[in-house]
Amino acid sequence: MIQCILRKNIAVLAFFIVAMVGGSLYAQVLDMPVAVVRLTETVNIGQRELRRQVQILEQQLQQTLSLEDRKEVLDAQVGEVLILQAAARDNIRVSQTEIDQAIAQQREQLGSPSEAQFRTQIETQTGMTWQQYQDQIRKRLIQEKYIVEKKGAMIRNVPQPSEAEIRDTYEENATQFANPAMVRFTHIFFDTRGASSERRAEARQQIDDMNRRITSGRDTFQELVNRAVDDPKYSAGDFGYLPRGEQQVISALGRSFVDSVFRLEVDQTSGIIESNYGYHIVRITDRRSPKLLGLDDPLLPGQNITVRDQIRSALFNRSQQEALQRAVREVVDDLKRQAEITLYEQNLRW
Repeated sequence: MIQCILRKNIAVLAFFIVAMVGGSLYAQVLDMPVAVVRLTETVNIGQRELRRQVQILEQQLQQTLSLEDRKEVLDAQVGEVLILQAAARDNIRVSQTEIDQAIAQQREQLGSPSEAQFRTQIETQTGMTWQQYQDQIRKRLIQEKYIVEKKGAMIRNVPQPSEAEIRDTYEENATQFANPAMVRFTHIFFDTRGASSERRAEARQQIDDMNRRITSGRDTFQELVNRAVDDPKYSAGDFGYLPRGEQQVISALGRSFVDSVFRLEVDQTSGIIESNYGYHIVRITDRRSPKLLGLDDPLLPGQNITVRDQIRSALFNRSQQEALQRAVREVVDDLKRQAEITLYEQNLRW
C-alpha cells in the first residue's frame, strides 16, 4: 500500500520538532545568543539549543542543513517563543486529560506498548525525562490551540479533493497500490508484556499443557478458543490479516513469529510460537497472494475502506497540512510585528 509522504517546509517541520524535544527555550544558559525575543517577557535563544534542533532535523532529513536552513530553524524557535507567550497572554491552557489523550495516541501509533516500554522508548529516543516529555506535549497542545483559535477557519474550510484529483493520483501511482502476501489466523494467546519472570513461566506451562491437549486429541483447538471467554488467564479469537514484509509488523511481533506463521498452510495448527507480545498457538484460516489494487478495491480483505477512500483522505490531509503551514506563518508574522526581536546571525556559523 502506498504511503503518502508529504515534503514539508523546513521551517514548519522545525516548528513542530521544537515543540516535541527536551529542554526549554526559556532556560537562561551561559551560551552564545542567536536571538533575543520579547513579546510579554524576554527570552534568550542560545546557540547550543539551536545546534541540537539542527542535529535532530539533519538526522530526520538525512542531509546537512545549510546556513539558510539554520536560519529557518531559528525562525521556528522564535515562532515557538512568540506563540507560547501569546497563548499565556490570552490565557490558553490545556488540561491533564488532554495531555494524557495525546500521549495515548502516540502509544497507539507505536503499537500500544506497555507504559513501561513506552517510557523507555521516549527516554531513549528523545533524552527527556517523563516529566519533560509531558511538558513538551503540553507546549505543543497549547501552540495548536492558539493557532486554531486564531486561524481555525483557514484549516476547517479546506475543500475535499475532486474526483479528477483522486483519479490522477491513482493513475500516477497505480503500481504502488498493492496488497502484500497475507495470512489470517485464529490464535490462543497468553500476553506476557510487562510480566514478571514467574508469570512468564506460569504462562509457558499453561500453553504447554494446552498444546499437549490439542496434539493428544483430548481437546480441539476450537474448544480451547471457545473456553477463553470464561478464562481470564488467556485470550483467543481471530487475529485478522497479517501482512508479509511490513517492517512495522515485524518490529512489533518479531521476525521469527511472522516467519513461523507464514510457513503454515490453511487449516494447519501450529505448535507454540513466541512473539514479542507473548505465547501463541495459531491456526491459519486464509492465505492471500500479493495483488495490485484497483481504485475501488478494499485496502484489506473484508474492509470497507477502498483505495479511493485512502487517496481522498491523503489528498485532504495534504491540503490541511498546507493550510496549517500557512496558518502558522500568518500567526507568527503577526506576533513578530508586536514583538521585539534581535537576531545574532553571526552565531549561526559553526
